[in-house]
Amino acid sequence: MKKPICLLVLVFASSLLSFAQTSPIADDRAAIEKVDRLFGPWNRPDTPGAAVAVIRDGRILMEKCYGSADLGKGTLIGPDTAFRLGSVTKQFTAMAVMQLAERGKLSYEDPLSKYFPVFPAYARKITLRHLLQHTAGLPEYEALFVAQDKIDWNWPRSVKSEPSAFEPTSKDALEILAQVEEPRFAAGSRYEYSNSGYVILAQIVERVSGQPFARFLRENIFQPLGMDRTCLSDQTRPGIQKLATSYRAEGGAYKDIDYTPVNAVYGADGIYSTLEDMCRWDQALYTEKLVKRATLEEAFTPGRLNDGSATCSGFGWRVDQALGFGRVSHGGAWLGFRNAIVRFPDQRFTVILLANHGGFNVIDFVTQASRFFLQANP
Repeated sequence: MKKPICLLVLVFASSLLSFAQTSPIADDRAAIEKVDRLFGPWNRPDTPGAAVAVIRDGRILMEKCYGSADLGKGTLIGPDTAFRLGSVTKQFTAMAVMQLAERGKLSYEDPLSKYFPVFPAYARKITLRHLLQHTAGLPEYEALFVAQDKIDWNWPRSVKSEPSAFEPTSKDALEILAQVEEPRFAAGSRYEYSNSGYVILAQIVERVSGQPFARFLRENIFQPLGMDRTCLSDQTRPGIQKLATSYRAEGGAYKDIDYTPVNAVYGADGIYSTLEDMCRWDQALYTEKLVKRATLEEAFTPGRLNDGSATCSGFGWRVDQALGFGRVSHGGAWLGFRNAIVRFPDQRFTVILLANHGGFNVIDFVTQASRFFLQANP
């Protein structure tokens, strides 16, 4: 089985979801029609689908939902349908670290060994900055569990299937990572996308704050922004209302694939949210509701390797160019969920896409949707 994928994206704005969905200008109406045609194959009750929002200057230009959230129940996707965000979770984990740094509780230059001395001596050279920017060199925790025969690769699969005998927690993931004798490469010498780094960061947030990660996120990010439908799923397995089922195409039918034995491991993944709440998150990033602007800007600044060369990663965000504009983004692929938040800060423009089909080409869809609007309104 392939390793979980992780994607990219997005922008800033004013207040929360008090911003209005206004009547679009002619060019925007044309762009909306193009997006509708793009998602046409998914605009049916007998297929999975997607929820899409397009925001410019704090106004929702488009908020549309396509397809079914649950084929068995016949429930259609809506703006309040909850999707598992996959690696879009990483920007929230990074925000938690940034909040603690701004409060003087930790430093990006702190070594991993300061928080978890159980790691071998190389952890003295791995900093929180390395973990945030995917340059720490640690292997992926899932592969370690497989290598030790604790779990197998028979996932994702249906929740109706027999669960694995062992379902690791985040603390189990931390423990198996601490057993790694040597990293894959010296810290800061190269970029390699890492889920393990963000699992460790969530554990550091817990240790520094003295709170479960789910509670820290709820009290410091979700509640202040009014993201009432957003939560972290951990070993407590909280109930989630209006939850989309995720699917893959198999044998001419759609099969639900919402189970993996590592679903309780969080930090790199684990947050569930809705299109409405993700719009709130996007708009809050234009403000100082969570951290000061200077702190946030570091999240959107590419990291640098030991040789001075730049990477594509900030703190929980990919930083690059697209369609001739500066872009910050991230995507997430876990189970059959495919998500992305793409922001063009100078244009104050964002596309958010949440989908529940594993074959959905999120990057292609958000790029095309962005092109429709940005080329219509250069």
